[in-house]
Amino acid sequence: MKRFLSKLKKWAKGSTLRMVLIFIAVYAALCYLYWYAEIGPGGSKTYLDILLWNNVNIVLGRGFTDLVPKTWKGRGLLMIFILFSMLFLSTIIGFVSSKINANVNSPARRIKKVQQLSNHVIIFGWKNDIRALIGDILRKSPGLTAEDIVIVNNVSDLKVQSLLMDKELKGIKYIRGDFTEEQTLQNANVKNASTALVLGEAHESLDAELVDSRIFVCTLMIKTLNPRCHVCALVQTERYRNYLEAQNCDEVIYTEEYSRYILSTATSYTGMANVLRALFDNGNGISIQILPVEPEWRDKTYAELAAYCKNEKGILTLGVLENMGAEKTIKHSILSDAMKSSNYGEVIQKLKTVKDAELNHPLLNPPDDYVLGRNMGLIVLAEEI
Repeated sequence: MKRFLSKLKKWAKGSTLRMVLIFIAVYAALCYLYWYAEIGPGGSKTYLDILLWNNVNIVLGRGFTDLVPKTWKGRGLLMIFILFSMLFLSTIIGFVSSKINANVNSPARRIKKVQQLSNHVIIFGWKNDIRALIGDILRKSPGLTAEDIVIVNNVSDLKVQSLLMDKELKGIKYIRGDFTEEQTLQNANVKNASTALVLGEAHESLDAELVDSRIFVCTLMIKTLNPRCHVCALVQTERYRNYLEAQNCDEVIYTEEYSRYILSTATSYTGMANVLRALFDNGNGISIQILPVEPEWRDKTYAELAAYCKNEKGILTLGVLENMGAEKTIKHSILSDAMKSSNYGEVIQKLKTVKDAELNHPLLNPPDDYVLGRNMGLIVLAEEI
């Protein structure tokens, strides 16, 4: 009994229960004052009639259907009672709706939805133009929808809610947390992700090296949890560009390098900035793309494939991308080919090739007799496919 009373006392200290008790006490007091002013002891209606029946009419917005106040005191109390009933009802509705909304948008529910995804894209961090970035990703990936994208960061709720409420990005997932912590990456289901884009935080107060160091940590953790995940990292400093390349990060985007190249070429060639914009994508649907070399074109020359693409599909080829794909996949493929050979000299040579292989190595304008092989991509300028 003492334990029960102790728990009851502890429960009664909650702010929600206190508010309910206050509302009930005020409500009962108003009912009593109204009954005493209009009817009084010995009248046709008892206090319980007012408390249990007429209050239901007020809550439902019907008013006193069978009792009209005659005194000015009764009319005044009735007005107060009506206002209080409206406040009480709106409070209940607001409390219930907030609980429902909190349950729908709870972190646990968000994590549960993300855990059901597979081959999804995760964006770690935040950029001020992230809405446009996601729109471009969806436009360039026809099989991808907003429901296949997960955003992970710690920015303010106002920024995140404005993004989640965008009709064009309906269904996008969000996980709040520090992306340098393993638990946050697990919440984002990184083990089943196909691509991870690590942007870092766009805060002016943060030092560039601090931002890049967090990107570096996040990239290493992603590769540890999911070696097959294609990781793209955006860095601002050359030192962390070198660190990430040493760790075989799939795509390292060093913004200063691109800016320097564009500025230097723009000073030498008129219109170079517009040309580069058109090559990447100026909105007309034509841009540089990388298409996989189909198995039937292996062991054939680059000139044959280039002629086929130009004459049959109207695609301009610019070169090839050697060793295209994730490091683990590429090396496993080369080793599998090496093990099929009975020539030990050839096996040793291929093992050396595995060690020295440069991933995603572009070869622009190769010679016509260049022989195409496995794990190659074709660099083309064409309409988005």
